[in-house]
Parts: sequence; C-alpha cells; structure tokens
Amino acid sequence: MFINKVFMLLFILMIAPSIYAKQVYPGFVNPESAVQGQNGDIFVTEIGEFGKDGDGKIKKINSKGEVSDFAIGLNDPKGIILYEGKLYATDKDLIVKINMNGEWEVFSGTMAFPKVPVFLNDIDVTPAGKFYITDSGNLKNGGMIFIMDMTGNVELLMDENSHPAIKAPNGILPLDESRFLMVDFATGELFEGHQKKMTLKKLIGGLGGGDGIVMLKDSVLISDWKNGVLYEYKDGQVKTLNHRFEAAADIAPTFDKKSIIVPDMKAGTVTIIDIYK
Repeated sequence: MFINKVFMLLFILMIAPSIYAKQVYPGFVNPESAVQGQNGDIFVTEIGEFGKDGDGKIKKINSKGEVSDFAIGLNDPKGIILYEGKLYATDKDLIVKINMNGEWEVFSGTMAFPKVPVFLNDIDVTPAGKFYITDSGNLKNGGMIFIMDMTGNVELLMDENSHPAIKAPNGILPLDESRFLMVDFATGELFEGHQKKMTLKKLIGGLGGGDGIVMLKDSVLISDWKNGVLYEYKDGQVKTLNHRFEAAADIAPTFDKKSIIVPDMKAGTVTIIDIYK
C-alpha cells in the first residue's frame, strides 16, 4: 500500500508541470483567438468549418464559466481585440466591429485595403488606437502587415516585397506606438519591427508554426500551432514550456496579466493557464 502511494506521488510530480490549467472549456469548433474584458468575460473567435461562410461566431465565457453564443453570422473570424468598449476581429478579408450587445458591423471592408487581403489573421492595437493587422497569405508566403486607424483607413506597412523575411506573418504585439513584435507562421521566426523606421529585425527562430504572442511579466510567450507547445522568450533565449496542446492558436493574457488564455483549435478547447505557478 505504501509503495502504491509512493508511485502515485511520483506520477503526480512528473505530470504536475503540464496541469497548471485553471480551467478548461470544451465544445468549441476551431477556436482561434480570445480576449478578456475587465468584468471577467472572455470572448473567443470560433471559425466553425473552414471556408464556410456564415457559421463563424464569437462566443462568450462569462465569469461563472458559462459559454454562450455572443455574435453569430461571421465567416472565419480569427484575431480579436477589445478596445474602448468594442471588440474588433479579423474575418477572412475584412475587419468587423462588435458592440457589447453582440451586434456587429463591417468596420473596414475588403476594398479599404491597399492590397487585396488573402488570410487576415491577428489584430492588436496600441493605447492610441493604432491597429496592427497580419495577413498570413497562403500560410507559406505572400503575407502582409497592415496598420489601421480608428476611421477604418488601412495602409500597407510591410510585405515580402519590401521585407523578404516576411512569409506568413501571424501573431503581432505592439510594444509602443512604433515598435512591435511579430512571429511568422511559415518560418517560425520572431521579429521586432519599427513602424516609423520601416525596419524588421530577426530576434530568434525555431518557433515552429508561430501563432499567438503575448507579453507576460518580463517574458514574451509564443504559441506554436504546428507542435502544440508554448515558448518563453527572455533575455535573447527561448525555452519550451511544459504545457501541451493539439494546436495552440492565438494566445491572450487574462485581464490581470497573471495567466494566459489558450484556444486549442484541433481539440476544440479554451484553457486558462497559470504559467508561473
């Protein structure tokens, strides 16, 4: 009996690094991105069936853990951000704005883009309201980075023609009003860019199918969709964390910046993890 208890304790200790999840919410159909509001509500983009228009949704996980449809009738929504009481999301080839009652409208249509969007993916925003938007092209090349203002005006910031290192930009994270981080899905490389100087500097590679990117404490956390893992980039070094997923998509910090939200596209789950527990 004592030996059995010892083996059980050893087993728990061995798997402990991978079970720091605070909560796992199942039942999603290709969840891609998430954002949490101040009141605790989490909004999740649900692609549904890829390429099928009209079945995309934004779902809400409220502070009680209840999951419900929040906005319906979208196509393939991916990146999502909350800014000044409104949600903004990429949806195939346009940007939609969603009010807090779930009603949505096209904020910036396809024709507003200086180059025809192919696969709009991530979106983030600076405190001053400058939106950064990635287009992952065909997921191998042809990608672009756009900036958008609060009027819905869109400008091309970078593409493969101006910066050959760009292939399929995915996760993007503004550091201030000019600097940003971007991870490329095709190459698994992390870059630091400068919007005003129009520069792009490679920081590190080896990140698989780089997807989401967040800043937590003094570390940059990156999700790898292809390998289902999370990386921590700090002081010029990268390490693989102990959490495992089927396809870790666009991660997001919780509102209190203490945990991260991980949509797992293939598993159909949304998980909240204490990274530094």
